[in-house]
Order: sequence, then structure tokens, then C-alpha cells
Amino acid sequence: MRTIRRPAPTTLALLLILAGAAALRLWRIDTLPPGFHFDESFEGLEAWRILTEPAYKPIFLSGNFGVAPLNSYANAVMFGLFGLFGGGAGPTAMRATAAVFGILTVLAVYALGDEMRRLEPHLSPAYPLLAAVVLAVMRWHIHFSRIGIEPIIVPLVWATATWLLLRGWRTGSGWSFAGCGAATAASMYTYQGAWVVPFLMAVNALLLVLFTRARQNRNRLGESTTKNAVTHAETSQPPMHVRADTTSRRRAQGLALAALVAAILVAPLAWFLLRHPDLLLLRPSQIAATGQEAASTGFWQNTWATLRMFWPFGATGDLDPRRNLPGTPALSVWLAVPFFVGLGMAVWRTLHGRPAHALLLVGLAGMVLPGALSDNAPHFHRIIGAAAPVALLVALPLDWLWHRSSLIARLLVVTLLAAAAISSARDYFVRWAALPDLYYAFDAGLWDLGRWIADQPAETPIYLTPRSAEHPTLAFALREGADSHPAPASFDGRYVFPFSAAAAPTAEKYAVVEHEDFRTRLLLPEILPAAGVEREFLDAAGQVYARVYTRPAGAGSAASPTHPVDIALGDGIRLVGYDAIPEAPKAGEGMFLRLYWEVDARPTADWTVFTHVLGPPRPDGSVLWAGYDSQPGAGSLPTSRWQPGWRIIDEYPLELPADLSPGVYALEVGLYQTSGERLPATGTGVTIGSLQVQDTP
Repeated sequence: MRTIRRPAPTTLALLLILAGAAALRLWRIDTLPPGFHFDESFEGLEAWRILTEPAYKPIFLSGNFGVAPLNSYANAVMFGLFGLFGGGAGPTAMRATAAVFGILTVLAVYALGDEMRRLEPHLSPAYPLLAAVVLAVMRWHIHFSRIGIEPIIVPLVWATATWLLLRGWRTGSGWSFAGCGAATAASMYTYQGAWVVPFLMAVNALLLVLFTRARQNRNRLGESTTKNAVTHAETSQPPMHVRADTTSRRRAQGLALAALVAAILVAPLAWFLLRHPDLLLLRPSQIAATGQEAASTGFWQNTWATLRMFWPFGATGDLDPRRNLPGTPALSVWLAVPFFVGLGMAVWRTLHGRPAHALLLVGLAGMVLPGALSDNAPHFHRIIGAAAPVALLVALPLDWLWHRSSLIARLLVVTLLAAAAISSARDYFVRWAALPDLYYAFDAGLWDLGRWIADQPAETPIYLTPRSAEHPTLAFALREGADSHPAPASFDGRYVFPFSAAAAPTAEKYAVVEHEDFRTRLLLPEILPAAGVEREFLDAAGQVYARVYTRPAGAGSAASPTHPVDIALGDGIRLVGYDAIPEAPKAGEGMFLRLYWEVDARPTADWTVFTHVLGPPRPDGSVLWAGYDSQPGAGSLPTSRWQPGWRIIDEYPLELPADLSPGVYALEVGLYQTSGERLPATGTGVTIGSLQVQDTP
């Protein structure tokens, strides 16, 4: 009769912990967080390209100030898996990827804790399970296990590399050392905040060597002073120092193997960054605490702010709602108290020759270092890697209590962990989930608007203001190859407004993010009086985030210039009029020159517009009294995107100097490129009319 082997209690406990970790990281993952934030959607677009373009296999992502690619590759795999089971590529799939990384980190922390307790007699078999529970219920880690960005991989690679280093050190296994090298190399492809991991592994290796040599010296001293009647020839074992030398050689070879594997795997990335050195420091330069900010805060202030995030009383945590329940510390009081006790225990045991505890201190210091060196401290996602050593430190006093074998002590441990789990669930799924700020923090409105555009018939003309259709959140909703509407014509309605000059043969829709663009809704009745509101998008507080206005088919335009002209400048661009606002400005005041363009043919290049106010010679001989150069719409609607049949209302600010005398001044307009080409091709602008400047009272 076949015997069914039951799982060991430790295995069963670990499975229950992983199930709990999965529940906290996957429950409501399709709705919480809401929306699809810029950083997530950028990496989602990269993952989509990796999945759908066989030739696209980047070693580093050059967009968004430079991003390591591992998370995008993982998301490409998840997109493929979701597709196999009828799901779609999007925020749910990406956040499921982050959840998987978070669950794997709980397992890696267990493995590291188990290796520590094999090396440290002070730790009980319960220690790795306790550490895994702490990480599983830690709100800080739960939070980033549910956001589809790459920092969540950092604690995984640190815990895995440290576990395999300790295992290789204990067993001499070449596979463990090679695995340590691979995990260390993976950190370089993970997140730039993880680039400290190779240095931490080097410090860990050095500490293991130093601690081991100190212990061997003590053992050799004891061997030489202890009298033993048994000679070396009478024993089957070689002397202790001979065995130690053999072990040391094997460990040295293992460390060399780890370094070699890491170097080989990092070489492609290193070669890429050597050829593109600008990408190496682009993101660090964007977030580094330098200049005036460094003078006002400084490294030590950032360090203090980063360390205070573990203090459980007061608003000591990250204030950004996208990264935290604003101000809430990283650890609840149920975990913070044992953390500080565990920190003290680790220091004490390190001073008494316990190297595994020293590795926790090195990991904690190294993982919080990016927060001390960058702005906006404490910045929770830059230092999420510290969650793994923090969990192991929290488990130290819990293990000490559990090891007492006292019912009261063990009930206290269970109570602390249960309270921590309840606190985390309440703070995340109730308090944080109810924040109205999440709507904007995660671009929920933009994501909803993008999906609405994607659902429109392909032949419906859609204009979008003020966000660019290239914004990753919108671009993902409209991604190439998806069954969706083509990208809308995007512009910034605070500066420019495009529309069909003739009565539109089909209905046209204007999607206006009114939370940002206050002007378009005021202009629409003047330009397109027949346009009406088709749909509203409300934020979490019930306020209008965006509106969709529809210009009915056949409806004309009421927009006409105060001063009509008809000047063909070239490259399909025609100027048909202008307005001076105000019509008769005063010296020392600002004004706007509103230009009316019509597009005869799609321009072949991006042109910069110049607007000049010309008058009698100034003391320096110049006749230019005011001017402004810009691409149309403050750069939001370059001429290369203009469509035949459009009329475009485009405004330019002009500051009139205080010494401008009253009188009539000429208005000159033209276009140019940095290469020197001009429109009109004569090389000078065209005078379009005059400006009457009033006397200043």
C-alpha cells in the first residue's frame, strides 16, 4: 500500500504565509490602485513592444530619463500569459507582475532567514517563518507589490543574492556562489536604486572573510594550547587548521566564481552604458539632492528624514499619496517596536562575532542610501529594498520571544503579527483606498479618457487638450496594434485651437481635460457655437475632470479675425488674419497677437513662428521693439502635425517696453527653422498690419 507523505509543519506554515501574502497583494488588484500612472504605462508600452516586436530587445530603456529593463521583460511575459487566458495587457497584468515579485520576496526572505539560523546558534527554526510573516503583512511592501513599477524587485534581488552568498559560504556549493553572482547581476537590470547591491555583496563577502579569519585564529590558538594525547597519525581527521585552510580555498574559489558570473552577465549593460554615458547619470542627475536643495537640506537632513520614517509616531513617512498613506510611517507600531529592538540586537551580536547579523546592518544601510542621496526624502519607493532587511531585523526579537517556549511569549508574538496584519489591511484597503487624491496620483482620469477615445469609431475626428497623445497613459490606451481609435490631434488649448475651417462633414469631438485647460471651454462658444457637451468625467470628489464636446456634422465656425489678410507663406501655410488683444495697448504693458492660420497642404517640416513689433530706430539702431518666437501653441501643435483644411487660432504674448512712444507700429510675422530656412523664402518676415500704441496716462 502506497504511503501518502504529509507536508512537514514548516512547509505547511510557509505555504500558509505565502497564501496570506498573495491575498494581501492580489485582492482587488484590478481596481486598487485606480488608473494607470505615467511610470507604469511607460514600462507597459516598452513591455508591449518587447512582446509584439521580435527585433526589439533593449538592454536599457532610454526613455523616462533611463530605466533598467527587467520589469518590462517580466511584464511582457505577463502580458503574454494574460493573453493566453483571455485577459488583456494593461494595469491589472502589470500589477499582477509586481505582486508576483512581492510574493517571491517573502519566499526569498524565508530562505535567507533559514540560512542565517543555520549559521547562527542564537536563532531558532521559527526565525525564517517569522521574518516571512513580517514581510508578508508589512504595509510598505504590500503597497509597492501592487504598483507596476520596478523598485519592488530590489528587495527580491538583495535577499536572493545574500541568501545564496551565505549558503555558498556554508556549504561551499559552486552553484550557490554562481547563483549569488547571477542575482547580483540582476540588480543592475532592475532599478538604478539597486545598483548599490553589487557593492553590498562585496562588503558582505569581506565581512564574512574577516569574521571567519577571526574565529579561525581563536580556534588555532585554542588548538595550540590544548594538550591532546591523540596524535595526528592516530586520528582519521586532519588538524582543524588544515580543514580550515581547505574550506577557505573553496570559499575563495566560490567568491571568484560569483564575481565572474556577475561580471559576464553585467557586461552587455556596461558596454551599452559606456557607449551612452549620458544615460548612466541622466536619472540620478534628475533626482539628486544638489544645488540649492542640498544647501537647504543636505545629506544629513535627508538621512535623518529617511531614518525617521521607521519611527511609528507622527507624520514621519512619505507625503506622496502615490507612495504612501500621506505621512504615515513605514512601519506600524506593532512592527516598529520590534524593529528598533532587533536593530539593537543585530548591532550587539555583530560586535560579538555574528557575521550574518552584520549582513543585515549592511543591507539596511545600503538600501536606504539612495534615499539619503536624492530629493524628497523620505521617498518610499526609492528605498523599498530596505523592506527585506527590515523584516529580518523585526523578526530577531520575535524569534527570541518564541524561543523562550513560553505560552505567554508566543501569544505575544502571534498578537503582534496579527495586529500588524490588521493594521496594514485597514491602512491600505480602507484608509488609503478612500483617498480622493488617488484619482490624480494614478492618472485615473487620463486613463479613463484614453480608454474612451480608444472605443470611438476610427473615422471620428477627435481633438485632445492639453495633454499630448504621446503621454504614456494615453499612448498605452491607443497603443499600436490594438483595436482602438487612432491617436487624436493633441494640442494645448491655453495657447492654440485647431478646427476644420469648412463645415465638418462628420461630427468632431473635443476631449478637454478641464482640470488643466481652463481656456478651451471659454473659447468654444466663440469658435464653435454649435458644439455641446457629450460626456463628463468626474474625479473622486465629484468635480469635473474632463468634458467631451461634440461639433455636429455640418456645423460651421463663427471664428473670424478682426483684421483679415491672405498671405501664403509657403509649405502649405497661409495666414488669413490676426487680432491684437487689446486693440490699442499701452507702453509697458503686455498684449497678445492672435494669428489665424489655414492649412492648404500638410507642412513638411516643423517651423518656428516669430512675431515682431517694428518702429522707428532705437538708440542701438534696432527697429525691433517687441517680439516673441515659438512653435505654434507653445510647442504643443508643431506645424508637421497640421492637417489640410484646418484653421488654427494661435496666440503669442508680447511685452511692450516702457519707453515705447505712442504711435503706429508695424506687425511682422514669419517662420524659420534652426537650419536657417525661412518662410516666406525671401528671408524676412511679412508685414501683416499695424498696431496703435496709446499714450500712457
